[in-house]
Amino acid sequence: MTQPVAQHASPAAEATRTIATPRAIPLAVRARGLTLNGPRGLVYGPLDLDIEAGDLVVLQGPQGAGRSSLLLTLAGRMMPDAVSRLTVLGTVLPVRRGHGARRAVQREVAIAGFSGIDELDDAVTVGDTIRERLTWLAPWYRRTPAVTDEVYTALADPVFGPRTRPALDTLVWDLDEVDAMLLRIMLAMAQDPAMLLVDDLDQVHDSARRQLVWDRLDAITATGVTVVGSVASAGEVAAMRWSTPPTLVSLTTGPQPVAA
Repeated sequence: MTQPVAQHASPAAEATRTIATPRAIPLAVRARGLTLNGPRGLVYGPLDLDIEAGDLVVLQGPQGAGRSSLLLTLAGRMMPDAVSRLTVLGTVLPVRRGHGARRAVQREVAIAGFSGIDELDDAVTVGDTIRERLTWLAPWYRRTPAVTDEVYTALADPVFGPRTRPALDTLVWDLDEVDAMLLRIMLAMAQDPAMLLVDDLDQVHDSARRQLVWDRLDAITATGVTVVGSVASAGEVAAMRWSTPPTLVSLTTGPQPVAA
């Protein structure tokens, strides 16, 4: 069954025009019939979905609804079923092979919060964690120096904002849930992506503290980065405060995008 596509109101006409004419908004994601089946059956789909560039999306669904798999598909890290049609940031993602296209999307789409993928090592410091990430991002022939306060400030300020960031010599073990999540988001943003996908925001268990993370994701969206964050709570959008209402994609009763 074809699912509805989330719609957004057309922006106001430019001030220099005398006749109101809707402007086309570029899409970060366009999916039609996006479906994934695994050894145990349907993981998600079929899903029709348009995500506008620079949008903030809340992907909601209970455990087992396929949230992580859907995000990894949008990141070019998981292949959907052959019936799927998916374009991410202007690149058509093939459902078979096509490693070049997937690498192109992976360079432009950063991920954070994924179990077994970007988990932090509790035994190392914040500074060493950042240096390791910068080493992975740098060319193989370039040595990565120790992380200075200037480098840390440049990386942390867009993500932590007014929140006091942890010291470079702080052990990851000593970080609270908010700072640990923001650190993972900061490491993802070091890639300078066009789109950021954050999984399982329920890792920040308290809703009041999770609001702090959503606020920072909202701020990142304001810079032009498309942001998709996943959460289990069906009432998440209503429970949080938003500068601009996000788009809600609900996987609670089957993949069905709905307006927030």
